[in-house]
Amino acid sequence: MISQSSVAITEQIRQASDIVDVVSSYVTLKRAGRTFKALCPFHREKTPSFNVDPQRQIFKCFGCGVGGDVFKFVQLRENAGFLEARGVLASRAGIPLDAANAEKSQDGGPSRLEIERANRWACRWFQQQLAGSAGSGAREYVASRGMNDASVSCFSLGFAPDGWHALGHAAADAGISTQLLLAAGLIKQSDRDNSTYDAFRNRLIFPIRDPMKRTIGFGGRTLDDDRAKYLNSAQSVLFDKSRCLYGLNVATDAFRDERRAVVVEGYTDCIMAHQHGFGNTVATLGTALTREHVGVLKRYVDEVILVFDSDEAGQRAADQSLHLFFGEGLDVRLARVPEAKDPAEWLEKAGPTGFRTVLTSACEALEFKWKQVLTRYRDDGTGPGRRRAIEEFLGLVAQSTDLSTREPIQRGLILNQVGKLLGLPADEVQRQLRIIARRTGATPRADAAPAVGKTAAQVADAASAAMRDLLEVLLNEPSYYDSIAKEFDPGLIVDAEMRDIARVVAELAREKPDFSLPELIGRFETVDAARRIMTLQISGEARGNMAETVELAVQRLQAIRGHRKIDKLEAGFRGRRPLDAGASVEKGAVEDDDDDNGDVNAEALSRAFGEGSRQLRQFAGRRHMASFRVGETDGEAPRPAE
Repeated sequence: MISQSSVAITEQIRQASDIVDVVSSYVTLKRAGRTFKALCPFHREKTPSFNVDPQRQIFKCFGCGVGGDVFKFVQLRENAGFLEARGVLASRAGIPLDAANAEKSQDGGPSRLEIERANRWACRWFQQQLAGSAGSGAREYVASRGMNDASVSCFSLGFAPDGWHALGHAAADAGISTQLLLAAGLIKQSDRDNSTYDAFRNRLIFPIRDPMKRTIGFGGRTLDDDRAKYLNSAQSVLFDKSRCLYGLNVATDAFRDERRAVVVEGYTDCIMAHQHGFGNTVATLGTALTREHVGVLKRYVDEVILVFDSDEAGQRAADQSLHLFFGEGLDVRLARVPEAKDPAEWLEKAGPTGFRTVLTSACEALEFKWKQVLTRYRDDGTGPGRRRAIEEFLGLVAQSTDLSTREPIQRGLILNQVGKLLGLPADEVQRQLRIIARRTGATPRADAAPAVGKTAAQVADAASAAMRDLLEVLLNEPSYYDSIAKEFDPGLIVDAEMRDIARVVAELAREKPDFSLPELIGRFETVDAARRIMTLQISGEARGNMAETVELAVQRLQAIRGHRKIDKLEAGFRGRRPLDAGASVEKGAVEDDDDDNGDVNAEALSRAFGEGSRQLRQFAGRRHMASFRVGETDGEAPRPAE
């Protein structure tokens, strides 16, 4: 749980961080009544089960079970601790944080926030160098590639001077430590004498930003005869080029409008596409397209057009990328750039009209693969060569996409498309794919969402179950707390995590009777606690009948306490130690309120037993006594239907 001293600043950051705005920077949300829905960014799915509630400022995925407030979303998405997530949102909202709280890192090194701040400083410094006298050569190169001033500004282009220590010395003057520069990949350390030197020298600098517009790394294009034409930042806790797409920070709005992405290879290709009106363009960072890249694209779009260089290397890269898309449910096409070597050159020559023609003439992925296979056999379309081509192509299809996991309509479309290419009926294509799958031992890929596991032990005592019912009510309607405060004892809850949640609920309810769910979640640092809170809240909301639930839970707690007294009376009467059923699970948490020394007569004992039995028989028949029975779990409730 977070300290009381940080509660105020946390709430200030929360108020400035609308969850819809934050989540929208990562995934495309669609309005669904009073909430928004999307494909979950935390597991693979085909039907949206990820929900964002703007009124409550919470999110919940009914597929994988994750949920929480805006802080927990950033923690999950960035794989960060609470303090780092809070720092990200504070930076986004322009709220200063106390350095002692904001700059902590889980491994003791520089945090994501520190590295981002160093990158932000470096980005400004690179821009200043490009605009200064030292950047004249870089400006000439930019102009020669056709990039205008608006593009230079939009993409924050910069220049790294031709010196070994220019950035390092400037950073030292700005108070940025050597350790932080090394962690950010802005300087490198010599293997010979451990001295340091600038990572980028005499290069045009392309800052790389994430969807939240944070500068996470840099790419540099050499302006001399360096054999390494392009250079990227070293991998860090903030930057991984296999997961990053250049231009994503400026393309997300176009993604939402068009649901289509254009993927090119180079930084300049991407910038020139945007300059000519193709705002849905992103680029890989000089690497082959990865499954992580495809996963990022899938969050935003339904269709992808791959536009790679027209040389042999570019076409080979495109070919190697296609199999990544087949199993992801994305419509993928491949475009060839005629004549020119790369898209940027073609845009300069043919303009937006010519580039649009390239995109509209893009070839379907399966058709592209079939033409490649057919060309390899150099067959005239008949005879043994064609049969071998068909067998190889169907093998590639069987290897790349598991039709058994597709929806019937989508499966039918794929079979029809393959059949049309090969000149075979769809049912024959399906039969051949099954034969190939059996022969190669192909099995369906694990494509389902992970199941939400049970997290708690079996109910050891009925008081814990009754307390859970009360907790679920309070998570939905905290105003009930005053009426049940005397009965609401967190110490009665068996499960430790739920006990902590109940304890914080009680504290909050006393401070603020109308506390919100995000305010509660914000008191906990872990995403597991947030997930548990969301599950309890949804369970209570799905059950409804808050007043009746409270009444029955209170009656059960009173009956359990009465049973406890009876057991104690019986023990005193018979001279044995009482079972103390229903006592608090925490030692000393609850003291028995019966201070009688055992002056008990048989008649009083009989009346007590009779009344207790009558109450228990009366309550046991009610439907809310289901959780009273020993043997049920005190863990996650069954997921309510959407």
